[in-house]
Amino acid sequence: MACGGAAVHEAEPTATLVPDNFVLRDIRRDAAPYLHCQVPMISVELGPWAGPEGNIIAVGCGVQLTYYVRCQTRHLCRFTVSQ
Repeated sequence: MACGGAAVHEAEPTATLVPDNFVLRDIRRDAAPYLHCQVPMISVELGPWAGPEGNIIAVGCGVQLTYYVRCQTRHLCRFTVSQ
């Protein structure tokens, strides 16, 4: 019990399954033609993410593109361009 007699409940840990570097590389390759940019000039960052799915933002040559990503494992993810 915490101060004042109120019970404290611990939250269960949330497992987050984020893509590994190989998946991020594949996203950069996919984004290159959309961004009219070479792959080495594209950076990716994790957007809103929950559990095994979320958004990855690809940025390059002054343009930004958002992907929706869903992973089964860190190395096995499917991604599509968000509309």
